[in-house]
Amino acid sequence: MDGDEEGQSPSGFAWYQLGKMAAENDRHTSQTISTLLHRRRTISAQDDLQARVQALAAENARLRQDLADYRLNYRDLKAWADRAEARIDQLLKERGE
Repeated sequence: MDGDEEGQSPSGFAWYQLGKMAAENDRHTSQTISTLLHRRRTISAQDDLQARVQALAAENARLRQDLADYRLNYRDLKAWADRAEARIDQLLKERGE
């Protein structure tokens, strides 16, 4: 090799710099991918949590409506039972018992 060929090949320092740049690029790429995946997981977790909260709110509303319906039915049945007892008492009095 003559002097011209040696001048055209990268020096040890240049190879070191190229290797360092490649490692930094790989690290940056890994961090970017990790950040994007973490953000996606966080968004998915938030979406999942929000869906669960909405499902629980819907179930809570349904249960409250069921409770209101049961209370109405109970009041209606109690009123009917009170009227039936009063009628029975009246019939028993009429029979002399």
